[in-house]
Amino acid sequence: MSSPSERLAQILAEGRVIATRELGEACAAELHTHAKERYLALEATMPRFRSSTNRKLFELGPPVLAIYQALLHDLGVDREPALRLAEGMLLAFYRTQLNRSPLLGAAMDVVFRLKPARSLLMITLRADEPEGIRFDEASGTGALLAFDVHACPIVAFARRHGAPEIVPMICRLDDLKVKELHGIELRRTGTLGTGAERCDFRYVTAKK
Repeated sequence: MSSPSERLAQILAEGRVIATRELGEACAAELHTHAKERYLALEATMPRFRSSTNRKLFELGPPVLAIYQALLHDLGVDREPALRLAEGMLLAFYRTQLNRSPLLGAAMDVVFRLKPARSLLMITLRADEPEGIRFDEASGTGALLAFDVHACPIVAFARRHGAPEIVPMICRLDDLKVKELHGIELRRTGTLGTGAERCDFRYVTAKK
């Protein structure tokens, strides 16, 4: 499992071409420096999770926030362009990760299609920590896997730093991940990151 600082380095590396195209070579180099400085300033405010579940869920929050803060406050990029650029860099990193894990889709297929594997997944996701994820399983939905998230560590962290607008770009990675599955769709009506009262995850068999 990678740490947030390692994820920051990876996002900056994979997103360098996009940053250079949008900002120019000199400003892209400045972004690299300022994002690392912003991250160091954020470190003292990060929750120290014991569980691997919360550490994994949280790992992209601080690096995305650091990049966004650097764009806004150090490079003077306006809010919407800063969000678009941060998301472009994040997507470049994430697609590379998916390409490097060709067996991920097959492994996830097994988890979603076998009831014992789904039950084990829900057990491993539970992590009783004050600032961590809180969710309830949702029964009777007809979904292969269904749960409602009521508290998310990334949402809490972003709000604490006055930047809740960064969360939706991280939420959208769930849609990319599910595309690696065969015959399974993710249906959600809302997320905490977009202002909903819950993230209602419903993984269902795709219609042919």
